[in-house]
Amino acid sequence: MTKQADDEEYGVALLRPLAGEPDGPARIDVARAMRDGRRRRLSRWWASGTAVVALTATAAAGGTLAFSAAGRPAPERAPVATTEPPVTAAPAGPRDCRVTRLPTDGVRKALVTGGDPTGTWLAGRTYPKRGSMSYPLVLWRDGKLAASVDMSGSDQSLEDLNSHGDAVGFSFDPEIKPWSYAEGKLTALAGGEGAAVALNDKGVIVGSLGPAYEGRPARWSSRTAQPESLPMPAGMTVGTAVDIDEDGTVVGTVEGKNREGSGYLWLADGTARKMPLPDVDGTKATMFWPEAIRNGWVVGRSVVDTKRERSFAPFRYRVSTGRYERLPADAGLPQRVAANGWVLGTARLPVITSAGGVTTELPAYPKAAAHPDYLINSYSDDGLVAAGYVIGDDIQNQPLLWRCR
Repeated sequence: MTKQADDEEYGVALLRPLAGEPDGPARIDVARAMRDGRRRRLSRWWASGTAVVALTATAAAGGTLAFSAAGRPAPERAPVATTEPPVTAAPAGPRDCRVTRLPTDGVRKALVTGGDPTGTWLAGRTYPKRGSMSYPLVLWRDGKLAASVDMSGSDQSLEDLNSHGDAVGFSFDPEIKPWSYAEGKLTALAGGEGAAVALNDKGVIVGSLGPAYEGRPARWSSRTAQPESLPMPAGMTVGTAVDIDEDGTVVGTVEGKNREGSGYLWLADGTARKMPLPDVDGTKATMFWPEAIRNGWVVGRSVVDTKRERSFAPFRYRVSTGRYERLPADAGLPQRVAANGWVLGTARLPVITSAGGVTTELPAYPKAAAHPDYLINSYSDDGLVAAGYVIGDDIQNQPLLWRCR
């Protein structure tokens, strides 16, 4: 398949869940758009009938895309070392992986939206009955339904969980609103408009404050605390924190006027810096788009712009050394990273890249509809448990759990 075909296929994958709601009115799935596009600004719009769908300027991990070149980021600062906790030795790679559909109590269409680092807890959302604007939220524990969460507003989503089963997310009520879920109780976070997208085992929460796609990166020291705006460099006006490590290091993006976002780190020692830009086949990248951080590893994609095209390459970055490692082309689109450094991505199927750049495709869901696309939102620290969902031509999302040895 050509790079251009890869780009077009990924664009279709993003649009497919938004193309219509068989069990309800045609409408924008804003929570899905936030989840798949929150790390960068929306670049263009597509309309069909009564549905308006946001498109991102992204494509498959190694693809190219025609466009007009955007402004270049400011020069990077020198890396600053941090200390990562030790990790128990991992096997050479995943073995005997199996996929199962998560139970949904009879609901046909559901998503997995987040998970915890142990692989125990998962969060998701089921789709509403006809005429309803509310998306019922659910929690799974060890692959079994454990709780339902009644979040007010519309387009509700729980985005991340820690190993205690606490979760964070957002809804639209009608403005975007951040939430925390702990000990069976849902609490609106302080600060007004904003989105909570990640938390660690210490209960520190990160996300953004302000309107959707126009906010500034923020951190809540606990679910009862007032938010703290994370500092941004001069000239940067918009940004978001996308993930937080156990030591408190936060990764996100910042952007300025007429300049798309690039990776930024708020370190555990209180300092902050722009992520350096990797070299891609002898060319300095225009931007780096981070997706996740764990145990000092950051995964994401480089972006290289020319006057005629935009190309992408998957990378893993070590915070302590400030060095990038290019992932193999078949690693797919990086989505999550385990504490042992393994990377979970999506290509034709979900793919785990383990030690030495060895890639392992996870098994396909045998009951998926024709032309399936997989999206992954959870990965365990040992690299052996993953969760996400598949969507095919029937537009019936199937929530899935993969377990390996």
